[in-house]
Amino acid sequence: MSDEQTAVSGDDTTPAVTAITLDADAPSSFDSAESAVASLVGAREKAGIPAESADDDDPATAEQELSDEDNGAPEKATAEDPEAAPAEKPLRELPRSWTKDRAEIWNRLDPAAQDILLEQDRLASIDVRNRQNELAEERKAVQAERAAAEKARQQYEAQLPVLMRELESNLQQSFGDIKTMDDVVKLQSEDPFRFQAWQVHQMRLQAAKVETDRIAKENETTEQNRWMEHVQSENAKAAEFIPELGDKDKAEKLTLRVARELLPDLGFKDSELAALANGKEKLSIYDHRIQRLFADSLKLRDIQNAPKAVVKPDLPPVQRPGVARAPGADKAALVQNLTDKLSNSGSENDAFELLMAKRASRRAS
Repeated sequence: MSDEQTAVSGDDTTPAVTAITLDADAPSSFDSAESAVASLVGAREKAGIPAESADDDDPATAEQELSDEDNGAPEKATAEDPEAAPAEKPLRELPRSWTKDRAEIWNRLDPAAQDILLEQDRLASIDVRNRQNELAEERKAVQAERAAAEKARQQYEAQLPVLMRELESNLQQSFGDIKTMDDVVKLQSEDPFRFQAWQVHQMRLQAAKVETDRIAKENETTEQNRWMEHVQSENAKAAEFIPELGDKDKAEKLTLRVARELLPDLGFKDSELAALANGKEKLSIYDHRIQRLFADSLKLRDIQNAPKAVVKPDLPPVQRPGVARAPGADKAALVQNLTDKLSNSGSENDAFELLMAKRASRRAS
């Protein structure tokens, strides 16, 4: 470490450098600026440098010299120096698995911790993506297997009727003479080998028939299950628009009214309705009865949307002064006049007029 003294020579000011050696027991670094200054002042006194020179020195300069030369420490940044302020850490985006409401927690994390979490999130995303791809491939494989199995089943079902026809044709060609049980008994006694062949053919034919019946029953069951699922799905959709269907009792009453009042009036028969309800028959949208329903629905909609007519008050009829004539009084008076006229004249014409007047009076009453 060294200290500078200034020598004045004319107009030039040339700094004189005096080396100052610290004691051997001096520490290699100091805990504070005060201890460094005290050690420097003591070394100057031992070197014969006046104490006022040490007093004139700026403690901050001495501290800077000790810090830079003896301690070898880098210059410390101060809060007042904007250029020495640490650079702001770059912002890192949230991991994909984090929601936006955790942004505040994320910003408080150390950058190193953020890097670790980002890497973990990246690896987790890759693992999830790989698993999804594996599941998709497995699903495709299963679907392909199902499609192949369905195709093989359909081919097998399509070949059964052909097999049945071939077996029946061969039976007719090879054993056309075997028609009754007596023929079978005779065949067994006279030609056992041909009888065995006939038996084998019958067994094959019976097995094919059993298999055909089994497949037909399975297809019917499958179709019925699909129909029930369709009915349940459509009923649930209808309940969204028809609140009464949500109540069991109201739904049953409404269904009975439709079956007993509406559909028979449109021309549906009971047998036809049963087949439609079980899914065994289909109904076209062009059926004339369905078109009637559409027309009635449109008429009802027009009535509902029509402006309401002003209802006039039901006022009693105006009563004129005097006694009101009873209904039919004019016809009764006519009959009485014709009766008096017939009594006086006794003619057939008056009698006919009187008869017609009485009939008219009875019809009116």
